Amino acid sequence: MADTHLTAPTRFVEVEANRFAYRRWGNAGSGQPPLFFLQHFRGGTDHWDPIMTDGLAAGREVILYDYRGCASSTGVPRTLIEDMADDAATVIRALGLSRVDVVGFSLGGMVAQDLTLRHPDLVRKLMLLGTQPRGGNPDPDPKIFEAAPRPVPTVDDFLFLFFGPSEAAKQAGRDFWERRHQRQDHVRRSRLS
Repeated sequence: MADTHLTAPTRFVEVEANRFAYRRWGNAGSGQPPLFFLQHFRGGTDHWDPIMTDGLAAGREVILYDYRGCASSTGVPRTLIEDMADDAATVIRALGLSRVDVVGFSLGGMVAQDLTLRHPDLVRKLMLLGTQPRGGNPDPDPKIFEAAPRPVPTVDDFLFLFFGPSEAAKQAGRDFWERRHQRQDHVRRSRLS
């Protein structure tokens, strides 16, 4: 594999006067459709775990994607799940793909479910990680509304939002936090902001 999570270049596809950022690498000759990743609220290509993405890329091609107006993509962020799903479908088609397997995490899982319902011709398999049906939990922890929208999330926000309360879960989260900050262009961007 020539590229990895840490070295795959960020590329762009122009759709409806917006530039959508994506990274694509892995085993394109596997005979399997690419894995198309949909991330959590405010997450982007830098927020996946390299252990997972590189592990999957050894067996097949992976595509990490930034939603409209998020991370490195331009435009005004979408406020409806349906619109986010339609954007993903448009990007998949703009990349010249007719079929993908979708991996959706958290909010990305909600988008993945709508993508599958609205564009069933594009999705062969659907994998949902740490998500729920659209609308979510009717009685969420109020701390979510403090941690999730924070402009620069802290490691404690990250642990609260995505990992369990046990010490083992917290350590796994801290290890992931370190891995997700290893990409050099991400580190440079973080230092400038």
